[in-house]
Amino acid sequence: MAEGAAYLSPRVAQRVIAELGAGSGGGAMARAAAAKEQVAVLSPRELEVLSLVGAGLSNAEIAARLYLVEGTVKAYVSAVLLRLAVKNRVQAAIVAYEAGLVTS
Repeated sequence: MAEGAAYLSPRVAQRVIAELGAGSGGGAMARAAAAKEQVAVLSPRELEVLSLVGAGLSNAEIAARLYLVEGTVKAYVSAVLLRLAVKNRVQAAIVAYEAGLVTS
């Protein structure tokens, strides 16, 4: 009996410890922390655009959602890619997801 304490099976405990200890080894928690640090350089509007890129929206859809012209969205997407030092929208979407910017 756990007497009020949380109990984890040895198998689950091992997975939790492995995930927490992954650090720079690429564990989900380490990737999330790195992604949050990476997006910290973005402006609030750039974060908004990034979250919509992460949700899979096209430039036209983002423009309609944010009441912007498509050319402005393209400029924001280009700035986001540059500031995140990623090569394309897919990599930016991964950063957005790992940083917790993509909502269901």
